[in-house]
Amino acid sequence: MTKPLSLVVHILLSLSLVACVACLNQEGLYLYQWKLSLDDPDSRLSSWNSRDTTPCNWYGVTCDSTNTSVTGLDLSDTNIGGPFRANILCRLPSLVSVNLFNNSVNETLPLDISLCRSLVQLDLSQNLLTGPLPDTLPLLPRLRYLDLTGNNFSGPIPDSFGTFQNLEILSLVSNLLEGAIPASLGNVTTLRMLNLSYNPFFPGRIPPELGNLTNLEVLWLTQCNLVGVIPASLGNLKRLQDLDLALNDLYGSIPSSLTELTSLRQIELYNNSLSGELPLGMGNLTHLRLLDASMNHLTGRFPGSFVLCRWRVSTCTKTVSRGSYLRALPIRPTSTS
Repeated sequence: MTKPLSLVVHILLSLSLVACVACLNQEGLYLYQWKLSLDDPDSRLSSWNSRDTTPCNWYGVTCDSTNTSVTGLDLSDTNIGGPFRANILCRLPSLVSVNLFNNSVNETLPLDISLCRSLVQLDLSQNLLTGPLPDTLPLLPRLRYLDLTGNNFSGPIPDSFGTFQNLEILSLVSNLLEGAIPASLGNVTTLRMLNLSYNPFFPGRIPPELGNLTNLEVLWLTQCNLVGVIPASLGNLKRLQDLDLALNDLYGSIPSSLTELTSLRQIELYNNSLSGELPLGMGNLTHLRLLDASMNHLTGRFPGSFVLCRWRVSTCTKTVSRGSYLRALPIRPTSTS
């Protein structure tokens, strides 16, 4: 009787282990599989337990109202490292948001990121990603927010980036991107913020097609190795509030079309080779709180109608000398009411 009893015990133990693994739903199994590919030196994923029935109570995981489907993953600033396994994460059919800001996610961003069809927000900023930008990213039909700042992406911005359907925020700051800024970006008319600053692009002009981005509120092209004149087409960006073209080699005059951007609050043009006088219509910029055109070759005086003040400070500088140092530091209001 000893042998049969031993066999029964063995079978019962095996069944209990199978049942334990089977108790975690399919989406939890995908996440747990991804966890096994990560380095987690601070044990921030210690709550990711394969014995749970659902991952909805795991650290950084958000689920829908029924607690059955994963909709968000926020593991920002957790010191995790390892590759971005799109072939695993993109199996989560309702995954809307992924935030892995400030970690050590490495290797390349795979082409099959395009399988995450429900993604609306993707933040992989401040990581260690390398290689080219996937030209498949625009295949994500719902993507509105893409932040890849502070990685080591190299090569050009793919022309396919001009085919995003709903993208509103695009930030590629501080990578190793080369080539020219593609004119096709002017086709992404849903953009509200475009920030390509601090990349070693090849010397090139600002694409006039960026003037088609009529929903744009922020345009930062700081230190992008830009040459040539500021295109007059930027005057079409009527919603623009923040324009930064500093630390380039732009020359010629400041186009008068910029005086039509009456929503502008900040203009950064310092450290270029701009010349001539300020446009006469600068007085139209009644919301302007910061203008820095220092280290250029501007001459003349401020237009008589133009008053540039610090926030809630009445003393204003109204002259501009050769060598041009025009700057007023903004003071944020204490409330937004």
